[in-house]
Amino acid sequence: MASLLGMGTGLAVWAGNAAMRGGALRKARRENDAARGLVRYGEVPAADLLVGSSHALVLGADRGVRDAALAGFALESASRGVPVAVVAEGGRSIEAALVGAGCPGVTVLDAAHPSYEPLAGLGPDAASELLARALSLLPDAPPEGVAYLDALVRVLHRKGLPSSVRLLEECPHNRMHEVIDRLELAGAVDVAEAADLRSSLDVPPACRSFVQGFFRDVVAEGALLADPRAVPASATTSILGRALARTPGTIVLDVGSGQARSLLSLVFAEVGLCLRRFAPVTVVVCVRTVAGWESFGRALRGTGQAGWVVATDEALEFFSSEEELRRWVASSDRVLCFSQGHASAELASPVFGEYDKVDVSFTRSGGGGFGTFGINFSNGRSATRSIKRERVVKPEELRSLARDEFFVLEDGQPGAGTGIAKR
Repeated sequence: MASLLGMGTGLAVWAGNAAMRGGALRKARRENDAARGLVRYGEVPAADLLVGSSHALVLGADRGVRDAALAGFALESASRGVPVAVVAEGGRSIEAALVGAGCPGVTVLDAAHPSYEPLAGLGPDAASELLARALSLLPDAPPEGVAYLDALVRVLHRKGLPSSVRLLEECPHNRMHEVIDRLELAGAVDVAEAADLRSSLDVPPACRSFVQGFFRDVVAEGALLADPRAVPASATTSILGRALARTPGTIVLDVGSGQARSLLSLVFAEVGLCLRRFAPVTVVVCVRTVAGWESFGRALRGTGQAGWVVATDEALEFFSSEEELRRWVASSDRVLCFSQGHASAELASPVFGEYDKVDVSFTRSGGGGFGTFGINFSNGRSATRSIKRERVVKPEELRSLARDEFFVLEDGQPGAGTGIAKR
């Protein structure tokens, strides 16, 4: 008789008590797996799930397992002397896992500890480059905005002020010509430079408004941003600064929400600048969804030397389309998918392939079971079945997964769960 899930003998189970029911259910699963040709590889410690990978996706997972896996990944990077930047919604939730795993120098930047300054220690040219990169990641950014930003940064520098996002937000954008006049009178700039600054600042009102809005949004979204009047430059932290110093620590940027698009544009622009400076860095993105992820994601995937993990509760709330999900799978050397992340399995299935999985749920309705794989209990309850299309897996062992192979992990199992194999 053919089983529900392929050729096999099928199995019906009767049991009279809880212990017998548990044993019968386990036997049923073994028999069914044997009929399907499945292979079980045992449990994998959560902290080891991402070890050995450099580009990975984590889809679904309860917070404890996810944080343990990300902490193991961060610890491996730190052991190679590579700093780690974690972009998270609620940085304190992952801090305990990072510290518990032994990650060195864990620093959480949030509203309680606002010391993030992406422009820290940068000269005017580098600061302008970073801001121009950030602007390019936003939709409808005006082309004149790059020169305008450069002029703002140079004026700040000529006034002897540190490069600071908050100070740039406070610039009197509508009176910058007056500021340049005073700098020229004081001899801080010569006639030629003053003329160049004025020319760069003479942009259409829409451009000026866009740049003003950008800084206004960054400050509104960035409770973790340092205030130069309260935090000395030596006490500020940036991803680039850590990467250039080869500091094997972990900074957690609590961005509050993945919808903080302007703030995130600065973060991903900073990651891009790290790679231009040949400063290795590992990036962990741990949020539910991100506004503008397609542009940020291109920036992250384009930094081939950077290690990264993207972790989200649900793949197709995060990625905008099946095609985008395909691109990320193709860019990943490991994909971990947990069963509670499968609300979008029907759409994800064409990307990953499919297999049938039986979920057993119990009803109060009594009855004689179903088909060739049934569980009947003497107390009158009967089992019902549902078959889900989920992501196909072909692992032999976790550490030897090929690029087109990944694990499906069962929610609620000790450690991380059970791998299931064979297409």
